[in-house]
Amino acid sequence: MGRERTGRILIAHYSRSGHTARLADALARELAARGFEVAREEIRVVRDWNKWLLPLPLLPLLPFLPLYLLSGAFRRLWHRHFHQPEQAIRALRHSDVAGFDHVLIGTPKWLYLSFPVARWLTLVRGLDGRRVSAFATFCGPPLQVFELEMLFVPLDARLRARGAEVGDHLAISSDYHPYFFFGEMEALFRWLSRRVFGRPLTDFTLDGEVGRAALTAFCDRLAGGGD
Repeated sequence: MGRERTGRILIAHYSRSGHTARLADALARELAARGFEVAREEIRVVRDWNKWLLPLPLLPLLPFLPLYLLSGAFRRLWHRHFHQPEQAIRALRHSDVAGFDHVLIGTPKWLYLSFPVARWLTLVRGLDGRRVSAFATFCGPPLQVFELEMLFVPLDARLRARGAEVGDHLAISSDYHPYFFFGEMEALFRWLSRRVFGRPLTDFTLDGEVGRAALTAFCDRLAGGGD
């Protein structure tokens, strides 16, 4: 790692259940310890939507999900034509981010990008030429297509459309899913974690060995100026 850089960094995030907020807090502590001047932006919605209404805009993909997971060509086609829902957010403390050396944007994965963060990307000013890195939480382990690409590919595209320079990614499992009734999705992802990675899902959380190492490595890369 080269000579460490310091500077002004903004950590903006939206968190519905608290997991992304906890990750934002951990990032703020780690980056402050590395000498960054850290500012915070909690993205707050005007009105919370009922959780059973949130998935409705995402239902059109479900019949095509197997094809999406198996075909890169279909994924590229889908991302070109998918209309990202947005949700109204309250006035921002940092509505113009041009004064920051680096911006971190944090979101939970709502199949794609969370609706409030999509609105932040529409409203915030000063992204042109700004380096922006992303961090996210989701229920499962870091499955390349279903968790990582499904979120970060469209997020990066929206950042580039605003003129931002896309930086690094940090992905941490929350081991939490708000839907269904008996922990079915958590059980499925715990099984997949063992099956695909040979590790318990808790290893990929903020309290787990892999999750903690990923957080440290992400902050080291930011401080060192690399990806």
